[in-house]
Amino acid sequence: MAVLDFKEIPEAHIATGEQDQFELFAREFLSNLGYKILSGPDRGADGGKDLVVEEKRVGVGGETCIRWLVSCKHKAHSGKSVSPQDESNIRDRVESNKSHGFIGFYSTLPSSGLAKVLKGLREKSEVQVFDNEKIERELLHSSDGMRLAGRFFPNSIERWKTENPKPAKIFSEDPKLDCEYCGKDLLNPANNGIIVIWSKIREDYEKPEEIEHIYWSCKGHCDQVLSAREREEGLIDGWEDIPDVMMPIVFIRWVLSPLNEIHAGTKYSDEAFKKLKEFILNVYPYVARHVTSQEKERIKSLMEIPSYLGGLGY
Repeated sequence: MAVLDFKEIPEAHIATGEQDQFELFAREFLSNLGYKILSGPDRGADGGKDLVVEEKRVGVGGETCIRWLVSCKHKAHSGKSVSPQDESNIRDRVESNKSHGFIGFYSTLPSSGLAKVLKGLREKSEVQVFDNEKIERELLHSSDGMRLAGRFFPNSIERWKTENPKPAKIFSEDPKLDCEYCGKDLLNPANNGIIVIWSKIREDYEKPEEIEHIYWSCKGHCDQVLSAREREEGLIDGWEDIPDVMMPIVFIRWVLSPLNEIHAGTKYSDEAFKKLKEFILNVYPYVARHVTSQEKERIKSLMEIPSYLGGLGY
């Protein structure tokens, strides 16, 4: 499913004052890829070009400059493909602009007819096509591309970030939860992990519950191997999917649960309590926001103050 909605960029042929946005986006996009902009968009007669850019290629024989004519066609609002009629006389336009190659920059796709024209053009000139899918792929590939996409596709990027959350930069080291058995990174969405809490079987319910072990592992084989070891000790388990704990509301409930248990008298072994804290610290960045620069400075000062005096130090 496409991430970017190209309809966020205003139509090119309606005079709203923003009809140049797609060409401006093309300029910024190509500049971001490393092309030098020789001629940018303007509202006068363009001689069959929207931009002219230059690419520098470095090889064994030295440096070569390739001049590209760029043609922008923004048809996302109609959903139509770019036809040969939309791109007439490409070879003449390339030659008249003293260019070596042609770049089609499209918010949809070239039609089959245009694809044949471009194939024939490749016999004498270099040809590139940036269609909507290739543009999206390039933008989402890097942090610079994401920032550029945020300028021209703010709604699309906001939706994408909501559906693809990244951990907040809170601690100096990246969060990490490796499977207890195979070592896979369980914070990777591709891996299906669980956290398992093992407690002693309660024969006398007037005595507090005792938590002996906590670990996290892959579902399936890894969990089965580890579970067999724990059950030999006469323990019973409770578990939760790690992706579920990463959801803000579930995380709050999950953190409050052991607090309530401890208040009610539940005892944690030293090892289990250490693992509980490790798990919370590594999942927390996935439900938190980034720390501001001012807050970072405040945290540094609080770290110098002992906790018994109200600080964050030990």
